Amino acid sequence: MLKPDPIKSAAMTADVDGRLRAALTYLVSDVIGQPDAATDLSHAPAAHALQAQMREAAVNDDIDGIIALYREHGAVLKRPLPDERCALVTWGADTFTDSERTLLKTAYQDDIGLTGSLVAPDPSLEAQLRTSYATLRTVLPDTVPLWWAEIEALVSTVILASSGTEGKSFGGATTFAAWGAILINPVGQSDPLRLALALVHESSHQKLFYAHLDDEVVLNDPEEKFSSPLRREPRPMDGIYHAAFVLARMVQFLHDLTGAPGALDALGTGIRDEAEHLLAQNIQAFDAGHAEIAAHARLTELGQQIIDEAAACVAACKIHQGQSA
Repeated sequence: MLKPDPIKSAAMTADVDGRLRAALTYLVSDVIGQPDAATDLSHAPAAHALQAQMREAAVNDDIDGIIALYREHGAVLKRPLPDERCALVTWGADTFTDSERTLLKTAYQDDIGLTGSLVAPDPSLEAQLRTSYATLRTVLPDTVPLWWAEIEALVSTVILASSGTEGKSFGGATTFAAWGAILINPVGQSDPLRLALALVHESSHQKLFYAHLDDEVVLNDPEEKFSSPLRREPRPMDGIYHAAFVLARMVQFLHDLTGAPGALDALGTGIRDEAEHLLAQNIQAFDAGHAEIAAHARLTELGQQIIDEAAACVAACKIHQGQSA
């Protein structure tokens, strides 16, 4: 789970898409009696988002709600994925249909209101990010090919957006309810290194979401709150666990990137100092999160395996970092 594995990650996406098609076929054909519509169903992110809402209605035995969702948004079930993996798109009316925007916005609603309102990003920052993205698409496949191949396996669409709520901001967002799509805010992440880390960060959440499909991973009561390495306010253990896993993955990525000949030079001048600073910062944040997990988490066997692997990888990176200092 911790290290990049594009073959296993592609299998994850195929499995999730297969489960989506099975669920949608049942809902559309059997539950609301539209068998002719249950062919060639999309597995685009908005289709995942529609299924999530229909499933919630089904759990509440709200058949009328499922019918209403299908009538209003059913057209997204025929919308194709972009022609290329990791397609870079901008949030706005020209990018998505009304239904897609509504469904994706609901899917990305977070617990503290950072993504409650989405708008197109500042054009100058978007232009800078697109230039950086083009650099990554050239550099990463040559220098850290497993990482780039895994990101492509997990991510169909990278959506550029900023917060439309005054005083609120976010770096990125990922949700299982919109599998395949990740949100990236160009603010603070438009240079190649920060953008690469944002892609690793958000795709790492997807890997862990997959682990949750058939395993609880974290058994703590969601109402219990603990100290978080990335947020000022206390968080449930599941959030701290996700943060620790993501941090460990960013540590491993930075370790691999700094060790790949020519990689940092290809990303721009003066990058090495920043990369090493971010590596040390992420190690420190992981250690803080891991300490909370070790002290307070109740994990399944799989959950323990994943965090043990994460801790071992970070420890190995620390040793290498110390030898290189």
